[in-house]
Amino acid sequence: MLDCTALIWQMLSVAHAMSRCKTSKKLLRRLIFHFPLFSLITKLRGKAKMRFSEGSQAFLEREIENERFSLRAVFKHLTVVEGSNEPLQYYASIQERLGDKVANDVLHGLLRAVFFIELVKEPKIETTKFALRWKDRLSEQSDPRYASYTECLLIFEKLIEDLDAALVDPANKTLLQTFVTHHLLPYEIPLDYRERPATERIHQASNLAWYWDELPRRVTGLRTFLLDPERNTDAPFFAAAYNKIKVKTYLTDRVLTGDYKTNREKRWEIHPRSVHFALRRVCWGIEYALIRQICHFDGFPSGLAEQLKEASLIEFSTTPFRCPITLEPLSFEAFKAEIAHPTHGKSAFQVGHLNPLKAIMTEEQSGHTAVNISWISFDGNRIQGALSLEETRRLIQRIAHNYHTQGLV
Repeated sequence: MLDCTALIWQMLSVAHAMSRCKTSKKLLRRLIFHFPLFSLITKLRGKAKMRFSEGSQAFLEREIENERFSLRAVFKHLTVVEGSNEPLQYYASIQERLGDKVANDVLHGLLRAVFFIELVKEPKIETTKFALRWKDRLSEQSDPRYASYTECLLIFEKLIEDLDAALVDPANKTLLQTFVTHHLLPYEIPLDYRERPATERIHQASNLAWYWDELPRRVTGLRTFLLDPERNTDAPFFAAAYNKIKVKTYLTDRVLTGDYKTNREKRWEIHPRSVHFALRRVCWGIEYALIRQICHFDGFPSGLAEQLKEASLIEFSTTPFRCPITLEPLSFEAFKAEIAHPTHGKSAFQVGHLNPLKAIMTEEQSGHTAVNISWISFDGNRIQGALSLEETRRLIQRIAHNYHTQGLV
């Protein structure tokens, strides 16, 4: 009979030797993931720990079928108290660096981004529902958003390791704290795909990364400042404006025709070949552009503008923002009044694409990007219809010419 005590001592010796080598550490972590017996030789110091066992896949597949699916319940199941086996390395370290509240919210976001996706319900195309990356409509591997359970584990392992390393920089910790306190979407974290592949699968470890650059810092910095009633007396107005921006920036419109039907899905989670797809950081750029345009509306408070300028959050020009179609300045006070007293189904301040979206985006002006989206007046949006900005302006010029030649102006 096998001497279990001797076997465990041999495993302890192997683990000790492997822990001295960076390459072997990674192999050891994979052994912990896939062979629960190896978890007996790893003990993390700290508070709670996160685990994935052989039963975790089945647990996730059961939970996703619940009518009231709860990601927090899933997270709680994967977090266990001191002394339990199957710990996931780095969790205690991240808790220590960020504190329980921020760490748990960030890891909720990571769990959500790696294992789950929100797909629009078919056939009605009305609401979205959580799904797993390897189940239901994604189970056919021809869908580029597919990833097996094992692949999701590897993605999660890589990203949590990268996160732990990034938290050495205090600025990155601050960014995560700001996302937790001032998120526009549930589970929002600075994580994105590196690129939008034309033919290959998008949800792969090599194509997902944390983004710690200037754009997310500036976007969350503006949210923090503009939504703070102690620093900004117009904070209630901006809260309502951000709600409008959130829908137009991050979520898809209702599309009932074509190959890729959608309604209020996250733009980076719809099919990459859809004209409505956009990377998360592209959406950050759109949010920033729309807020910057508001800050250039005619009559924008000069004191607030000076504060934003001093905080290096926005660079101001002296030219007020105009509707790109009618070329009339958009009024800040009129927008505030509309927000305070809205009329259902009617708005003088709308958000629209300057040029129709194209399936294959050859330039920024043809996609869901910061340079192709703008605040537009009600009249401007009605005049433009389905035309591009250039086509609309040519039409207006032709009409103006006709009025001149007929002596009507």
